[in-house]
Amino acid sequence: MRALKLFLLFGIVSLFIFSISDVEATKHIESVYQEFSPNQNGPAVLLPVFVRLQALQETDLTLWEGLPRVFNDHVATIDTKVLAMFISSNTLSFDLSGDNVGNLWMALNYSANAGDYMSTLMWVSSISTREDLSSLGFVPFPENYPEDVKVFLNPGDKMPVTHSIRTLAASFNQTQNMTRTVEDVLEFVSHQEYDAEKTRLLLSGDLTATDILGAFKDALQVQETNSSICIERAWYAGAILRAAGVPTRTVTDVRLKTWIQVWLNEYGWVDAEALCVQPPPRFPRPLSASTPWMIENSSDAAFPFMWLPKASMRVANLTFSDARLFNINEYSTLLSEPIDKEVFAADPSRFMFPIVFEPEIVYAAITGEGSDLTFSLFGGRENASNVLVSGESNNLALGDMMVSFKPVRKEGFVILQDFSVRGILRFDSRLLVPILGGPLVVAVAWLYWKRRVQKR
Repeated sequence: MRALKLFLLFGIVSLFIFSISDVEATKHIESVYQEFSPNQNGPAVLLPVFVRLQALQETDLTLWEGLPRVFNDHVATIDTKVLAMFISSNTLSFDLSGDNVGNLWMALNYSANAGDYMSTLMWVSSISTREDLSSLGFVPFPENYPEDVKVFLNPGDKMPVTHSIRTLAASFNQTQNMTRTVEDVLEFVSHQEYDAEKTRLLLSGDLTATDILGAFKDALQVQETNSSICIERAWYAGAILRAAGVPTRTVTDVRLKTWIQVWLNEYGWVDAEALCVQPPPRFPRPLSASTPWMIENSSDAAFPFMWLPKASMRVANLTFSDARLFNINEYSTLLSEPIDKEVFAADPSRFMFPIVFEPEIVYAAITGEGSDLTFSLFGGRENASNVLVSGESNNLALGDMMVSFKPVRKEGFVILQDFSVRGILRFDSRLLVPILGGPLVVAVAWLYWKRRVQKR
């Protein structure tokens, strides 16, 4: 009888151990976002940028997505590298270009049916240097501005400089002190009501406006309603400051938080907070923990992504908040900026990006040494590397996973076409547990029941 009980207990415990292995793997996948979110107490190291839109009608469109290459201001310099950009498999074509502020723009063309998703996932690495929050003191208005700064004095679509805005601005620049003008304008706009419902709508995924910019008020509408969210308040402060003679532009990060930068004589660009989400100082604004997602060169480009032509879209996701939304096999193309091999060797963790392949997560890197490029995979204590052969099919295996792709070069990027990740069929000894343990449990239970019946 004791032997029967021990066999029964062994079978139940074996099945339980096998079943929880999948639960632990799921927990590991869900931890990816927490592990690679920016450190709130310092500069970002590895940052996921996830955009997921859904077409509500049949349409042909181009999705534009922007990212700063170098972010310079009075407080810090942030250098950004695109470690990986996964592109939806239904993308027809894509292109890379830059603007005069320093954003890298990616244009992705789609032909979509109603219900189709269009999505991208970027893993971005950044490094920040310097931090100076010292008082700016008296800064006089200059007689002339540099040519590349003058554009930020012009009105824009979301920063109209109307008569009412000019009248308001005139009351703020009477001291001829740029610092005091900025401080006074920031104090003035801080008394606006915060439109919490607008933020909820934006982040809920229920936004179905044919043009996402139509959901936001311009500076004049903000003035009339006395209500705004951060991006609207930044436009309002920017319109007033431009009218007052202070060059101003806006910056948006991956969390869709928007603030302003003002150009000050002898200092250059300085961050300023139009809507505080933390205690002062508002100006200079402390070093952001997030890598900027887009720097606006005017108020006409008002979001770090947009789509043309105007089509009815649902904003399904704007951050990598749920790893289960990202299925690696829905992305057939991967773009990456090669990292110099010596730089990678000095700090490899900052230049690797994860590949989520349930129930595993491995890390990848593309490094360069002269004209040679190497693709590497890292998982636990294992690693594997191959020198890339351009224009041909490349395969690299690590454990039970095989990665396949065809690499080509374009605009300084390595493009891995026909990118796929699949499992390698291997015998798993854990399968013996349910195969042997299940029948064993049934057999032992049947014998136990039969003996009880015979005793009666």
